Amino acid sequence: MFFVSLRDFTLKAEADGSKKTELLKIGGTLKNKKFILLCLFALFAVLFTVFFMVYVVSYEEEGEFTRIGNSEFYVTPQGKIYALVPSGGKFELKGVRADKFRVLASGGYRGRNVGMDENAVYCGNLAMIGLDPSRARAIGNGYFTDGEISYFCSDAGERNYELGELTEAVQTAAYALLGADKPQSYIYKTRRVSSVNLAPILDFGFAAENAHKDGKSGRVYFEGKQLDGADASALRYVKDARGRASDYYVTDGRNVYFKSSRLAVKFTTGLYEAAYFGGVRYLLEPASGVVYANEHEFAPEFAPYSLPFGVSGAHAYHLLFRGKGGIYFWQRHSGGENGELKRAGDDPFTGDISPLAGSVFISGGQTYFVQSREVWHRTKYRRRLGSRHTELFRLEASERWRKIGLVRNGLYGAVYANGDKIYYFDAMGTGQLINSSVYEIADLAVTEILTRPYDPRGKNPDGEEIHKMIKDERLVPAQGELVFEAVSGYDDKERYALWGFLGVAILAAIIGKAFKSRKRAKIPENQTTAKPRGRAKFGR
Repeated sequence: MFFVSLRDFTLKAEADGSKKTELLKIGGTLKNKKFILLCLFALFAVLFTVFFMVYVVSYEEEGEFTRIGNSEFYVTPQGKIYALVPSGGKFELKGVRADKFRVLASGGYRGRNVGMDENAVYCGNLAMIGLDPSRARAIGNGYFTDGEISYFCSDAGERNYELGELTEAVQTAAYALLGADKPQSYIYKTRRVSSVNLAPILDFGFAAENAHKDGKSGRVYFEGKQLDGADASALRYVKDARGRASDYYVTDGRNVYFKSSRLAVKFTTGLYEAAYFGGVRYLLEPASGVVYANEHEFAPEFAPYSLPFGVSGAHAYHLLFRGKGGIYFWQRHSGGENGELKRAGDDPFTGDISPLAGSVFISGGQTYFVQSREVWHRTKYRRRLGSRHTELFRLEASERWRKIGLVRNGLYGAVYANGDKIYYFDAMGTGQLINSSVYEIADLAVTEILTRPYDPRGKNPDGEEIHKMIKDERLVPAQGELVFEAVSGYDDKERYALWGFLGVAILAAIIGKAFKSRKRAKIPENQTTAKPRGRAKFGR
């Protein structure tokens, strides 16, 4: 009996042991899963904290700051001075006492971001090194001098491209988690000028030396950079297509400049700023067909260039130029004013190109229209812009078009007939969520609504009504043959990789600490708890 009982007991113990082992395995698996989930949650919490804190500190509580007059400087109850940099937030002027600080204003709106104490003169939160505050004064147009040196200080905040993305990300994390200084992602641009005998000319950013004793004009500067060979006495703005002054193209009657860069083209009476499109200014000299995008000349081997499609951006993301061997566009690079000339495709046109209405053109008896679209990529967490396209389509239609009428005096578009079909040529564009530039009118009643004479006191077709017509398929997007397209890609893989690297680094640090803590906790448990419990249970 005793033997049987002992055997039964042994079998029972083995069974209990196997169950225990199985339970331990299950428990270990669950613990590992919980541990992984805990690490992931910790990573999310850390990243959320980083971004949340960055967001919060970018929008400081206004109650903690008192603005100094109408300047861009603020004082705290603790006597600290902060400068507001647009898009960047407030930055402390290190070591500056409120009772020793004053704003050095040049009058009006300009100069509100320049101040000083007994030690330095500041453009925003950055000291203009060498400028003596005891003798500093404003010249105008953003220039300041102490009689020995001069500085230009911009009044507009701009991206600090000298701060690399990796450095910015590390500094952002350190700022949010450790209380380090906020990264200077945006700055007021400054530049030291060797000349001191300056006077403002033209508008903000421009200054010139006073005339020499021999009567010759002195050097000319834009934002602190010298305009090589410029005659200050004759300097003036280039006109744009509407006869207004350009913002950045200037000439002295011989040379042409974009900001401070002298261009290779010489001034002619026909030269003008053709367009400001997509953040880029275009200069065109019609006689030679020379084109500039900002200060960058289009490839001379494809000149002469022309603007056959006009400059309307209603249904275009690119400004298309006709040149030798094809259709071209300027691709602006992100992070600055540089870019490159790219070819969209072969030139499909024979002879002149005549605009019809909106984004519709006629050439060689064929009808063409320009249309744009965006390609978005959906990730697990968000949508991102992949590319933008400006496309040229050929429409199957006869050369003879009949104008039916304008939509709100042409502001919204026009209605044309071709054969037995009637079309709406849109002028509102993708910015008003009108995706197609040409719509076939499927309901003839729509024609009367769209072309109704504009009544300032009555009911007129509006954007909401046109959207409803499209939704109800009373306006149907016209189908055409794709001829070519201009494409701009937007790849932010490097940024993803950067933040992914930081995330992995943070996760690795968390896991490392967790494993160390677990190891420290596990050793005494195995030595003092687990083994004695096993021996006691066997003894019973």
